[in-house]
Amino acid sequence: MSRKIKSVVHGDQLLTGVAGLLTDTPNRYSDIQLRVGGKIFHCHKLVLALKSPYFEQKLFPSSPAAAATSEQIVLDDVMADDFHKVLQFIYTGEMELNEENVENILRAADLMKMTELTQFCVDFLTVTVSPKTCPR
Repeated sequence: MSRKIKSVVHGDQLLTGVAGLLTDTPNRYSDIQLRVGGKIFHCHKLVLALKSPYFEQKLFPSSPAAAATSEQIVLDDVMADDFHKVLQFIYTGEMELNEENVENILRAADLMKMTELTQFCVDFLTVTVSPKTCPR
């Protein structure tokens, strides 16, 4: 006899645990460092790869010979504050977009091939663009 069981709290507990890796215990279980704008971010390869095709390709390439041998990746085209916001989105699925950060977040999301975040930025810009907000 077999019986299939399903936890009703598993998904929420897992999401809370992943989000906590960024906020509660940022160095716990980290297996990769990202150097962005002179700042070091302790991250988790699996989380990065699941949310970003850029990181998936860089961290888990199809050819084992192409795998990154370093435990640190340097991102030169992103500012540390903007990257922190993108990391927040990667780990929690949430972030605050505003008129001051949306263009930089869009560039970072595009670099990391994060289509969902890119679309959020495009939607934000589409809603906020009007004749009053466009420079002449």
